[in-house]
Amino acid sequence: MDLASGSSAILGTLWVYPMGAIFVMLSALIPPIPSTTVFVALGAVAGLDGGPKAMLLVAAMMAGALAGDLATYWLTKLFGHTKWGTSRGPRRQRAVDAATRRLQQRPFMFMLTSRFIPLGRLSSNIAATVAGFPLRSFVVYSLVSALVWSLYSVGVGICTRFWPGISTQAAVIVAIVASIVLGWLLGKASTWALDRKNSRHAAVA
Repeated sequence: MDLASGSSAILGTLWVYPMGAIFVMLSALIPPIPSTTVFVALGAVAGLDGGPKAMLLVAAMMAGALAGDLATYWLTKLFGHTKWGTSRGPRRQRAVDAATRRLQQRPFMFMLTSRFIPLGRLSSNIAATVAGFPLRSFVVYSLVSALVWSLYSVGVGICTRFWPGISTQAAVIVAIVASIVLGWLLGKASTWALDRKNSRHAAVA
């Protein structure tokens, strides 16, 4: 447990939680920021001597997720989804269009699974605004999705610590890799299921 003992002075301080929340908030607007990876790594050392508290990590990630979602929602309301750069270019525009279609079919499922798809969180937030979702409904979907996403991220990190004979350093690496693989699989499966459902509705229509 060298990593935990060597970094306890840093990870045990209270600033870890607000800084982590800010990281997640910014990732809503800048998708390349690896917010999930950060909380998976923190989860791998949560509960150890001097490490962060698991439930506070979940709360911090939820707060950051909600703040980032609301920031995207209001920026889209104020400036439009094509004016502040979020959907410039054909690839991003196609992502927003696809997100809007999926959101209209199964809003909660799409808001949840979009957390695990590249550009998914940004596209789903923009799509919710474009589709005219009321703010109250958007906040509810965002909070529930953030809860599941936070529990997943911190939980994956915690679970890797229980592998027999694994060091803290290895647990952090395994947790990050596992979260990326699981998130990719979940994103692919959800995209396939939603696209198949939409194809059926189109065929019937």
